[in-house]
Amino acid sequence: MDIFAPLINLLKPLTFLAMSGGVAWGIVCGALPGLGATIGIALLIPFTFGMDPIIALPMLAGVYAGAIYGGGITAVLLGVPGTSADAATVFDGHPLAKKGLANKGLTASVSASAFGGMFSALVLLVLAPPLARVSLAFGPPEYFLVAIFGLTIIAALSTDSIMKGVLAGILGLFLGTIGIDPITGDMRFTFGAMYLFDGFPLIPLILGLFAFPRCLMLIGDLVRTGSGQISVDTRDGGGPKLSWLEIWAMKLTYLRSAFLGTLIGIIPGAGANIACFVGYAAAKRASKTPEKFGTGIPEGVAASEAANNGVCNGSLVPLLTLSIPGSPTAAVILGALMIHGLVPGADLFTKNAEVTYTFILAGFFANLVMLVMGWYGSRWFAKIVQVPTTILAPAMLLISLVGAFTVRQYTFDVGVTIGIGTAAYFLTRAGFPMASILLGVILGPMAEAGLRRALLIGHGDLTIFLTRPLSLALIILTVASLFAGMRMQKRTRALEAEIAGKS
Repeated sequence: MDIFAPLINLLKPLTFLAMSGGVAWGIVCGALPGLGATIGIALLIPFTFGMDPIIALPMLAGVYAGAIYGGGITAVLLGVPGTSADAATVFDGHPLAKKGLANKGLTASVSASAFGGMFSALVLLVLAPPLARVSLAFGPPEYFLVAIFGLTIIAALSTDSIMKGVLAGILGLFLGTIGIDPITGDMRFTFGAMYLFDGFPLIPLILGLFAFPRCLMLIGDLVRTGSGQISVDTRDGGGPKLSWLEIWAMKLTYLRSAFLGTLIGIIPGAGANIACFVGYAAAKRASKTPEKFGTGIPEGVAASEAANNGVCNGSLVPLLTLSIPGSPTAAVILGALMIHGLVPGADLFTKNAEVTYTFILAGFFANLVMLVMGWYGSRWFAKIVQVPTTILAPAMLLISLVGAFTVRQYTFDVGVTIGIGTAAYFLTRAGFPMASILLGVILGPMAEAGLRRALLIGHGDLTIFLTRPLSLALIILTVASLFAGMRMQKRTRALEAEIAGKS
């Protein structure tokens, strides 16, 4: 194969236009709660039936990159993550918008997203086979310990009260047990409702945890203040953009989060919704001023966004080499590959090498297109918050309910969003972090299945977690994470006491 052929294919006008259109569509899908990358790609697949794979696959790569970034737009401007992958972006993105610095949040988001996506694309291009062998070594003990490692992040996310964060995480773990038992196949806590056989539907749950309470709060603010405008300063189009000097100052955050996101993407089942929290927590723990996180700083936005976009191409490593999708979106892409007669494995890198490498390079160049669109379009995106609350709140509510319905087309899912959203509204007002509930729901089933399968393999012997090198490495990481979290909390309290003493 001519090594320049994939690059030439990608730069052909029709292919480049399709990829750019995919990025634009992905940004729209990501910004609209309830859609996201998985649904955005699924909606496009029927239109790719008659296309050449060299055109169709780059378009899908563009959707994947654009959607993860697009979710950060509403996370910054409205405090509602468009996708679960942008849940951690809310912590600093929305406070930035409230300060009148929406453009800083948006440009931090797009620059970090593009960097994370390009970094993971290079990893996919250069290191796919050896990294795939590492992911293949993960068994039930490793999956359990990965989930436990993820749950330790709850402490870092609970800035107000660790106990409230833990209680919220436990609630999430309970919600994650609803559905079919992963080992015995028995039904648990479904009360005979067939809609819960697969557990709580994730998108309606996310909309209920984040979007619905936000709508109620907007409506409550409107009733109390009588103001028809959202309380975000958008003069001068959302403030100045992030300068290149500020981006350079955060280079370690970009690299750290992109690296972590890529690694998490390679592990099947982890996904961008975990990576955003891992990247954010790692940046907070490494920071000399952790108390500033959550108050509205670009570094918090960059930490989350570089990690979640790093997952995109990282999740394709086990998919393209082992037929194992690393995320729900990668599973949809697997279907698209099959539709075009491309079977993951050795043949992709030999018989279909030109198409495969065109697809991989599209993962890199789609992020460049996204960077241009997001960087120069951020001033227009910032104008979203100029929509009066009297229009915005009902529109968001409608989009959330429609988004909950479109996934499975069950009215039950609308009820889930309303029920969970009403409870989440009161929990949020009481200071319980919704992100901890989401982490519990996502990581609970992985932890349970990994633990029970590991014990079955080891015949009930717990030493199975101590006799595998990867398990030991994960245990060390988990313990280190706990100690780092405690040190961070101690340092933050000392700084707060020092500040209070000076005031």
